[in-house]
Amino acid sequence: MTTPRRTRRRNVPATSLPRPAVAGTEDTPEARSAGRIQVGHRQHHVTTDYGYIRRDLITVAVVGVVVIAFIVGMSFVV
Repeated sequence: MTTPRRTRRRNVPATSLPRPAVAGTEDTPEARSAGRIQVGHRQHHVTTDYGYIRRDLITVAVVGVVVIAFIVGMSFVV
């Protein structure tokens, strides 16, 4: 028996989402922006430090040379 497929989540504009009604709150733009707290939002950061790529390429090259040297060395032994 198969389970029904879940529908894809739809992007709904924030203005169409219902807001909970709380008594005694002011509905001014200043009050709304002051009470807004961003939880879990991170700044997007594009790094331009590519030093790790050079290090990885050197590591791959060294491992490749060691493997080829081992293969060539074993061909003379056998």
